[in-house]
Amino acid sequence: MALQFLSAQLDHLYARLTVMRLRAQGCQPGRGLRVRGGVPYLRNPGSLVIGNNVRLRNEPTRIRLATVPQGAIILGDEVSLNTGVHIFSAARIDVGGGSRIGDNVAMFDTSFHPVHEGRSVRPRPITIGRNVWIGRNAIILPGVSIGDHSVVAAGSVVFDDIPARQVWRGNPAAFVKHVRATDDFRRS
Repeated sequence: MALQFLSAQLDHLYARLTVMRLRAQGCQPGRGLRVRGGVPYLRNPGSLVIGNNVRLRNEPTRIRLATVPQGAIILGDEVSLNTGVHIFSAARIDVGGGSRIGDNVAMFDTSFHPVHEGRSVRPRPITIGRNVWIGRNAIILPGVSIGDHSVVAAGSVVFDDIPARQVWRGNPAAFVKHVRATDDFRRS
C-alpha cells in the first residue's frame, strides 16, 4: 500500500515537472496530463501541442518528443504514448484524439539527409486519425496518413496511407482486414 502511494506521488511530481518543462519551451499542455515513470525527453524549438488527458509512460525508457524550428507535434485529447516512443518532426505530425501508441514506436516526418546526390531533404507531414492503435516497435515514415479507428500491428513499417477502419501489418505494411467500429467507438 505504501509503495503504491509513493509511486502515485512520484508520478504526480513527474507530471508537474513535465508541465514546467513544456511551458519553458513555449508549450501550453492541456488539462489532466498524466506522466508515469519519469520526465520525457523534450526538445522543442518548433511547436508542441498536447491535448487534455494525455498519458505519457516513461518506464523503463523515456519518451522522446523533438522538433526543429519548422516542425510541429500535435497530440490530441486522450492520446496515450507508451515507453520508448520517439516522435521527431521537421514538418508536422498530428496524432488524433484517443489514439494509442505502443512501446518503442517511431514516427519521423523526414529522412534527415538526402538519398541522392544533389537532392534536398523533403519533410512530409504525418497524420494519425482518431482512435488509432499503433502496436509495439512499429515505424511510421514521412508522408503517411492513417485513418480513424485503424490498427497497425506490432513491428510494422508503414510506407503508404492506411484508410479508416483497417488493420495493416508487416514490412512493408499491407492490408489484413477491416475493423468494425462506429464513429463514437473509443479504445480503453
